[in-house]
Amino acid sequence: MVDVNESRILYESFCAIAESYTSIVYLNAEDRKVYPVRLDEYSRKYEEELMTGPDLPPLMRKYVNDYVYRDDAEGLLRYADFDYVTNKLKEVCPIFYTYRAIHNEKVVYYRLKIVTIENGQKIVYGFENFDQQFRWQMRLQAEKEHQMRLVNGLSREYMSVWYLDGKSRKVTLIQNNGSEKENAAPVKIGETIVDYHFSMQKYYGNFVDPEDFDRMMRETSYETLVEKTTENALYRVNYVRINPDATRSNFQVCYAKITDDSGIANFVFGYRNTDD
Repeated sequence: MVDVNESRILYESFCAIAESYTSIVYLNAEDRKVYPVRLDEYSRKYEEELMTGPDLPPLMRKYVNDYVYRDDAEGLLRYADFDYVTNKLKEVCPIFYTYRAIHNEKVVYYRLKIVTIENGQKIVYGFENFDQQFRWQMRLQAEKEHQMRLVNGLSREYMSVWYLDGKSRKVTLIQNNGSEKENAAPVKIGETIVDYHFSMQKYYGNFVDPEDFDRMMRETSYETLVEKTTENALYRVNYVRINPDATRSNFQVCYAKITDDSGIANFVFGYRNTDD
């Protein structure tokens, strides 16, 4: 085995790679042998072999054959190639690679992180169980795509489209198709209005018949939206709009619900003329 201070290697390795990594090994650049720093229950099956300082390619191949999802095997095996890794580390450090492992017949997302210590003499490989974070990122991406589909769907036929943040209760204009005649005081796309309740009071006070004011405030309150809406259905409220030129139009406000990971309900909503 390489004559190094094991405690120092451990310390530097943990500084280079967060302790959240379940398995850590290092590659000695001089003889290209691999040695363990930390092993989890799955990599511990290679512990005896690791103590002998094996070569990385056959060891990585065993790991891939034992645990790695078939479609991700080739990508992960690239990082067993010393020349490939050292050249890539010259371009970017640290290196990250996310892959799927099979543990107890379940797919689990892992992330490999590769860094160097001792001026490149040691290349450290950290394997992190990245499943929770990765699935959370996928949920966020799916939520964003869902929101954009709602925005795009509403934007084609609605005079204006807004986003209501359930936590702050603030609203942001995200699309405006109205003409100068149809719009009141101009609000820029991306501009956030301080309070949803206050903005509804102001809007309905300016554009809704006074006899309908209380109904509109009640049926579009945040509390009512949370109670009456579902993820897969639109919530619609009809009213008569008094336009800036004093003409009257049949209008509808339409809400789509988006619940985030913390359980807070957010909404995309738009106003459209239904006279036609």
